[in-house]
Amino acid sequence: MQKYSLIICTLLLLAIGCKEEKLEPLTKGGNAPAPVSNVTAESLPGRVTLRYSTPSDPGLLYVKAVYETRPGKTMEVISSFYNNSLTLEGFGNTDEREVKLYSVSKSEAASAPVTIKVKPLTPPIQATFASLAFEPDFGGIKATFVNEDSANIVIGTLTRDEQGAPIPADMFYTSQKAGAFFVRGFDDTPRWFGLYVRDRWQNHSDTVWKQVTPLFEEKLDKKLFKAMSLPTDAKAWGSVLLQNLWNDKVEGGQSVTNVWFRTQNGSGIPHHVTFDMGVTARVSRVIQIPRGAFDEKTLLYSAGDPQIYEIWGSNSPASDGSFNGWTKLQTCEVVKVSGLPIGINSNEDIDRAQAGHEFLIPADAPAVRYIRIKMLQTFGNADYFWMAELTFFGEIQ
Repeated sequence: MQKYSLIICTLLLLAIGCKEEKLEPLTKGGNAPAPVSNVTAESLPGRVTLRYSTPSDPGLLYVKAVYETRPGKTMEVISSFYNNSLTLEGFGNTDEREVKLYSVSKSEAASAPVTIKVKPLTPPIQATFASLAFEPDFGGIKATFVNEDSANIVIGTLTRDEQGAPIPADMFYTSQKAGAFFVRGFDDTPRWFGLYVRDRWQNHSDTVWKQVTPLFEEKLDKKLFKAMSLPTDAKAWGSVLLQNLWNDKVEGGQSVTNVWFRTQNGSGIPHHVTFDMGVTARVSRVIQIPRGAFDEKTLLYSAGDPQIYEIWGSNSPASDGSFNGWTKLQTCEVVKVSGLPIGINSNEDIDRAQAGHEFLIPADAPAVRYIRIKMLQTFGNADYFWMAELTFFGEIQ
């Protein structure tokens, strides 16, 4: 019997201890404050800023705005009694709508509402949607956009299945003012692609559709790549190997030297390295993953991380290591998405590094077998460079 009594007492104590705590107003009782006055509205892209005069009432705690971003979607914004403005966000169009403003006391008593009509300017999703353009590219499409307000948006890509129903293909997250992105992984047959824009309040633009035929390309087989050592090539640092640039390993820590490649200190600027792809191909694009993209993140966009370099190609490289017989395929500049200074990286910077920095090779570039990477500048202005991985795409000749 004692055993059951002990269990009952324990359950009672747990029930008391787990009692839900109810938040109470700062004070109880009292009259509602007077409404705000002198309300004005400033229309902005996808948002509206309201300015007002607060009542002289020692019991005033905050001002609350209640509005609909779209039919059935109500939002509230509050602002401390210290302020005389608040901003309403989340509008997906320029329709006029009503906003109700309340003065609220410390006892949560609300004043009579002050109603004002507002009309936001064109929201970022609509402005960005109007700027969207896309064209066929290797393995898919290249899309461009303008996002003047630097809003946090998502550009969604759709395609169609065999029955013609829309299906997701890709999602591109950005707050850049302008830029481009690529959607890959499709063969060179006609296909419908659609683009739309979404914001964090789940407002959606329309979808623009177009049928395009992706350009043919394939990933070049890294197993055929071979390191070369011509007389003018930079030497590797320590025991690292040039073939680390194509071993499909991108993380492993500072002590692992079979993951990334690094040239010796004092290699000078410019300096270069050379390798054989094993086949002759018209290169369409190159993806570079920097050291520090997945670990050692303090090294990302700093020290020996490449900022500007050139990709050269040849079918008959000069044995003396000169640039005779070489053609420059592309000048590659790695740009930090955030624009933040060295040592400070945003999540978007890291995401871009992990996805790889992609560089297109002009369509009129010659087919080549041998590749030379010529380093011109690193983020830390170092006289050496390091890199985790290079991946080449193109059409074998």
